[in-house]
Amino acid sequence: MEPGDIRAAMIRCVRCGQCRSVCPVFLVKKVESDSTRGRVTLIRALLEGEISFSEELGEKVWQCLLCHSCSQECPSGVQVEKIILAARSKMAELRGLPFSKKVLIQGLLPNLKSLSKLMALGRFLQSFGGKEVPGGYWLPSFSLPLFSSRVLPRLNSRSLFQMVPSEAPFIPRPKGRAVFYAGCMLAYGYPRTGKAVVEVLYYNGIEVVIPPDQVCCGLPALASGHRETFTRLREANLRVLKRVKADGIVTACPSCGSTLKEYYSSELQAKIFDFSEFLVAADFKPPDREWKSVVTYHDPCHLRKAQKVVRPPRRILASIPGIKFKEAADPGRCCGFGGTFGLYYPGLSREIGRARAGSLLDTGAEAVVTSCPGCMLQLADSLYRQQSTVPVRHLAEVLAEAYGFHKPLTAKEVVRPG
Repeated sequence: MEPGDIRAAMIRCVRCGQCRSVCPVFLVKKVESDSTRGRVTLIRALLEGEISFSEELGEKVWQCLLCHSCSQECPSGVQVEKIILAARSKMAELRGLPFSKKVLIQGLLPNLKSLSKLMALGRFLQSFGGKEVPGGYWLPSFSLPLFSSRVLPRLNSRSLFQMVPSEAPFIPRPKGRAVFYAGCMLAYGYPRTGKAVVEVLYYNGIEVVIPPDQVCCGLPALASGHRETFTRLREANLRVLKRVKADGIVTACPSCGSTLKEYYSSELQAKIFDFSEFLVAADFKPPDREWKSVVTYHDPCHLRKAQKVVRPPRRILASIPGIKFKEAADPGRCCGFGGTFGLYYPGLSREIGRARAGSLLDTGAEAVVTSCPGCMLQLADSLYRQQSTVPVRHLAEVLAEAYGFHKPLTAKEVVRPG
């Protein structure tokens, strides 16, 4: 978005303040300049030369989750997240990125081998102790840079690309053919979940291709204002995704999915589906096995608000025998993760997560299901901090267990209340 486009978008803001009722950061901080309206006003004043740039102003721009809550609520249709992204891009261009962001954005993300080495280092550190947390998580007993005593997934010794073949076995009469774009978190942080996605698709008659040369979708770079790295990652992925003939490109990480839909090529846009969307469209098989549990569902912001996918995950949960579904109050409420937001503003992220965890626990659920690995990480941490043993599960894992070919987590990995 160019400066002229930013001005045009900001002029559409009538300062009604409706965004204040949904902005997760404002709901915690209660300061006008930390609301959506406040940020837009500051950026506009900066562009028009009414104020000068300051570190405090920069913080206001960075302290946005890009959760789309305000854009969804805005009666004037202002796409606030694009204004924020444009402002961050200009800030990065003029002032550069902090060292830690440079390492992440320019060093790790473009190189999958670097991510593999980082995961190996993580497993090594986890071998030094720490506390086991319900749901297959781990709490370090020592301080880690950027992670600020956050609950982390217990890392697997293999990535998703090592756990499953790049092309699933032949299906005689397939319903369709899909490319699975896994993204970083499902490939390295939650490969068990990625494997469940592949198994569920295959069980439902879908041929699955997992290109091993896919790279990060680029959202962390885009959100940090480093458009050069984002463009490089996007072009690398486009080469990979356009090479494979398929009926659709399936994602099980809504942040990746919304990035591919909104910021990649228009010709690819119509072929990108969330895991739940694709399954429902493919007329998936309802499971026979019971998954006896009281369940609530957390809508990821980048699925409900950015992609407008609301019904498919609930339809899948409703198809599983034994599930008693309880809708949480304010189902569109953000969990507070926001990717790198949770790393750089841990205290604020935890406050937002605490409120969301509370509304999920109020349902009396025995398990929280979601469709996003980032939300899984945040909610596992938030629930743990409220001394809850309620596990957080990805929809794909729940469905895999209900089909009977994905073993439930062991008692050591999942601790249920009572």
